[in-house]
Amino acid sequence: MTGAVSGSTIVDRLKAKVGWTGGERVTTVEAGHVRRFCKAIGDDDPRWHEEAPPTFVVALGSETPPLAEALEYGRGWLNGGDAFEYLEPVRIGDTITSRTSLLDVYEKQGGSGGLLFLITETEYVNQNGRVAVRIRGTRIRR
Repeated sequence: MTGAVSGSTIVDRLKAKVGWTGGERVTTVEAGHVRRFCKAIGDDDPRWHEEAPPTFVVALGSETPPLAEALEYGRGWLNGGDAFEYLEPVRIGDTITSRTSLLDVYEKQGGSGGLLFLITETEYVNQNGRVAVRIRGTRIRR
């Protein structure tokens, strides 16, 4: 449901939510989950028996904010890219707490109509209270 009037109203409502932070998600890093992730990405490096590959944290939850206004715009999601910042390894047995924040919202016009961009940041904090991974992501609704 894009269009000059309804689309800009949705974008304005989402812009008012910049700074929103979602609830915490707590997950224990399990060896079987890491093993399945490694198999899916074709990475059988033996060091992953003790720690997880750097991009594993994406398997711990969604980075797309569950904002009803965003679902009013368009029909589906696209991944516009992620930038990972690795601060320390995620190890088997770690308890990881993640939380996503909305950093920015903007709209662009594409060849097929309006595109809504949501810029988020998700931090993955280990059981010692240290940020292990930070991801800045772009999600596009069209």
